[in-house]
Amino acid sequence: MLLIIFFSLIITIFGLAILRTWRVPNPQEQTFSIIIACRNEEQNLPALFSFLEKIYYPKMKFEIILIDDASNDNTLNLIKKFCNEETNRLYYHLDKKDKEYKGKKAALKIGTDNAQFDYFLFTDADCMPPKNWLNGLDNFLAKDVGMVVGYSPEKNVSDFRHFSQLMSASVYSASIGAGLPYSSNGRNLAVSRKAFHLVGGYETIKDHPCGEDKLLLNLIKKTKYKIAYNPTEKVFTKPERKNNYADQQKRRYGQFDISSVFYKILLSLIFLFYIYLPYQVIVTSDLRNLGIYLFSTIIFLLATLYRHKEKFKIPYLFFILIYPYYVIYYSILGKFGTWKWKR
Repeated sequence: MLLIIFFSLIITIFGLAILRTWRVPNPQEQTFSIIIACRNEEQNLPALFSFLEKIYYPKMKFEIILIDDASNDNTLNLIKKFCNEETNRLYYHLDKKDKEYKGKKAALKIGTDNAQFDYFLFTDADCMPPKNWLNGLDNFLAKDVGMVVGYSPEKNVSDFRHFSQLMSASVYSASIGAGLPYSSNGRNLAVSRKAFHLVGGYETIKDHPCGEDKLLLNLIKKTKYKIAYNPTEKVFTKPERKNNYADQQKRRYGQFDISSVFYKILLSLIFLFYIYLPYQVIVTSDLRNLGIYLFSTIIFLLATLYRHKEKFKIPYLFFILIYPYYVIYYSILGKFGTWKWKR
């Protein structure tokens, strides 16, 4: 029982950490380089362009950099046409996939190498950045902040799928609020130019096929710069296709190897706890154990909903019971199984 009380206390503490706010008292207009790597995205680019065109911010204070990452469809031509319409839009082209910088890091490196503004703002071609994205980010960019992690849920998905994304965001928010940043989301991520160059950019993480967002966070949190969390400017994204969904979950939850030593130990303990929990409840038949645990998880859930301005739904009470085992399942598949990178 003491073990359950201890873990329930930890869950409650992290739930309260979600409520921490990172807003600066007197926000100033910053300058942004929006960087997007595009590979075979001709189906998504028209929608992306319509959202980028609606961004409300002084044009001399932001630029859009699009990189064609060795596409073999009409992506490059669409990018060229879009960028030729405004002077603050730039494009670059990779003829073939880079063998040294894995995944999309070669394309992103071209973007960061040519960016001229103080903050690099990353998203994906299938995302829907809001018109007040940059104005909203100004509220979180203090001088000592090197990274701002944002919220990026999928649009029009099932309740459980939305819940799982909300829980991932809550883990980011809680760990950052507790001063122990765990991970980030590359679909809605702002990085200070100074912090980026201080850690050497992608140079030390170029061999990893994915996870550049989390790897950057691991580097920056070791510096003098702080990491903040922005729950308000949501960057929605299109749902992953059904035939890619399992691979997406394996990539998301199977990144144990690129976690810090602290989180490797913590995640291992959490894994063992959730294996032990049902055994303890069933064997002892002591519902107090389950009640204590449920109380802490409900606090965590309510803090998450409040911070992300999401509505409560009755099914969430059931989802919060099964979600840890969903994570364990895909973590094991991601760690020991195989998955395809969509790029």
